[in-house]
Amino acid sequence: MSDSTTTIKLDPKRVLIALTVIIILLIGLSIWGQYLRFFPGTYDIHGKWGEFWIDLLMQGFYVDLEANVPTYFNAIILFIPALLLGAIAAWKYSVKDKFKIHWAGLALAFLYLSMDEAAVLHERLIKPMRSIVNFEGYGGLFYFAWVIPGIAVVVLFLLTYLRFFLHLENKFKILFFISLGLYIGGVLGGEMLNGRFADTVGLKNFTYAAYTSVEEALEYFGASMVIYSLLVYIKQYLPDGITFKA
Repeated sequence: MSDSTTTIKLDPKRVLIALTVIIILLIGLSIWGQYLRFFPGTYDIHGKWGEFWIDLLMQGFYVDLEANVPTYFNAIILFIPALLLGAIAAWKYSVKDKFKIHWAGLALAFLYLSMDEAAVLHERLIKPMRSIVNFEGYGGLFYFAWVIPGIAVVVLFLLTYLRFFLHLENKFKILFFISLGLYIGGVLGGEMLNGRFADTVGLKNFTYAAYTSVEEALEYFGASMVIYSLLVYIKQYLPDGITFKA
């Protein structure tokens, strides 16, 4: 009985364009829904279906809520890098590459990030971290106190992966630096600025809702750039695509 194989080849630019379009749509719907929430006098609700669509915009597409469409999208665009990195790691193990463990580690890291996004695990750190750090003394930057262990993890990651980063071809140094910089900047830097907004203007207003929507867009685009960078890497080193054997 012969083995069946499946080969996957994706165009990096087309994937990035498609993801960018989805991001723009999601952020637009998030801001629109919150505009309707905080300015109810700008529209009329007609019947149960009207209530349904308004509620869907306000709750189902707001990026600062969990268990909705943006959360699902974010989990997916973090899971895709895990799959791509897993495929690269498998190839690196097959050729006994010096940095095979680093690739596998990256795959596991993005798998965790995807699960964390779906299960909102990092949010559970806020209360215990607030019992340790007086966030009010930092202008609200640590209002969402989970960013403190998050920063520590990023520093540890940078130290662990420095040699791995330096061995990459210059083109991929630039691509991975930009993509991971955008993602980490959106996740940690954006969340710290979110905390500053929350500490000064509060959570329940259109200003905060609009800002957090834009901040999430940076995070989404950073993850999309990670996908793009990995696809470019695969296209260069595995030009025949990724082949799976059944």
